[in-house]
Amino acid sequence: MKKNFSANLVFLIALNLLIKPIYVFGIEVGIQNAVGTSDYGLYYAMFNFTFLFNVFLDMGINNFQKIKVAEHAESGIANMPTLIPLKLILAGVYMIVTVIAAWIIGFEGRYWYFIAWIMLNHVLSAFLLLLRANLSGLQLFIKDSVVSVVDRLVLVAGIGCILWFGNQSFQIEWFVIFQAASYVIGIAVALFFTPKANRFPKIDFSLKNGQAMIIQTWPYALLILLMTAYNKLDGIMIERLAVDGLKEAGIYAQAYRIIDAGNSFAFLYAGMLLPIFAKLLSQSNRDQIGLLVDQGARYLIYPAGLAVVVVYFNSEACMSILYDQEAAASAISFRWLMGSFLFICVGYVFGTLLTAANKLGLLNWISAGAVLVNFILNLMLIPSMGAEGAAIASFSSLLVMALTQLFFASSVTNKSHLDWLIRALPGWFIMIVVTYFISNADLGEINKLLVSCALALALLMSLAWKKSDMKTLLPSNT
Repeated sequence: MKKNFSANLVFLIALNLLIKPIYVFGIEVGIQNAVGTSDYGLYYAMFNFTFLFNVFLDMGINNFQKIKVAEHAESGIANMPTLIPLKLILAGVYMIVTVIAAWIIGFEGRYWYFIAWIMLNHVLSAFLLLLRANLSGLQLFIKDSVVSVVDRLVLVAGIGCILWFGNQSFQIEWFVIFQAASYVIGIAVALFFTPKANRFPKIDFSLKNGQAMIIQTWPYALLILLMTAYNKLDGIMIERLAVDGLKEAGIYAQAYRIIDAGNSFAFLYAGMLLPIFAKLLSQSNRDQIGLLVDQGARYLIYPAGLAVVVVYFNSEACMSILYDQEAAASAISFRWLMGSFLFICVGYVFGTLLTAANKLGLLNWISAGAVLVNFILNLMLIPSMGAEGAAIASFSSLLVMALTQLFFASSVTNKSHLDWLIRALPGWFIMIVVTYFISNADLGEINKLLVSCALALALLMSLAWKKSDMKTLLPSNT
């Protein structure tokens, strides 16, 4: 099991490094450059709006299952006859709630095209994630890794041909159709990889079973609802409150794209940490937990801090490389959002530890406070500052949430979990000082960016990695 998990981790990261950067910087950037800031802003706002109600598709089932599978792998498979019809019911509830909310807000005309297609895509994505959970429960780790990138691979191949070789101008409406097709293909591949005995489980659903499952998962669902509200409200509020809201939403999407790319890799690591933390906590192995927390902080928080420094001094160069429109405006928001990413990584380590420790009540209170702060700041800042105001609101509220999670995480193992700062602070200090002098050198904007990135990589390799890290990858008896 340990060998299989380690191989899967390496294989999963390798696949994502191969496919996802091409998708983010080749496909998403290419689409936004092709359709323009306002059109992409429409898609971005509606994606955030429909995702806001995504809790009704999951109800905390995925995180609940990860923890339960970590304790007993077969339990996840045994739940499938109940989960499949439950997911269908939740999909219907999700669509009804989303349509009612869209009607109340007053979306019209073209907005409904995107609402309909993106709702369908969220439903397809939910079922794909459920099938992936099934593969993981059967310990088909390599197949699960392949399925994890199938949808992006389809989009790279399909949309890439149109963007790079097609004779017609790309339309943003095509993007959501291609997404639906990619999820259908991903589901088909996942079913093909699933052994016949488990491919189509006999449905055994009753309202009593469904209710019992929801009762167990509702704290996870509340946490997902709060975090979804936090992550997606900004795009909706920009479109509604800013002067020229669609344009400002597009500017924000440009600035957020690199954060989203980094977030996808951080999420992979956190997804691995959650079941390991759960297993170690069930064994009361607090020393090993401390080692994993330190490792996670060095792998996620420390490099995020280095990236903050690189972006602070080179934000315009980053945006001008990627985008044809509004690069300077996006660069301002980008600085604030990269700071937010540092605090997101804090949450991926210490928030994941609190989740594994079943401190869901505490996490829900922390998240509710962050949502409230974010909402109030967005109301105050977006009308006058647009995308930059939303980025400042994100930075401020995530700072509060990260510090709170860091403080309460110590109660899980009775340790401060700040040893990683001994390595991080000197590296960050060196990065700030040297990058300041690089920024004032006569090298050209692109060369300054490249030198800063090389310095960050060197500091990361010299101060973050430890030879003993592979020994703390998994509990010894899993």
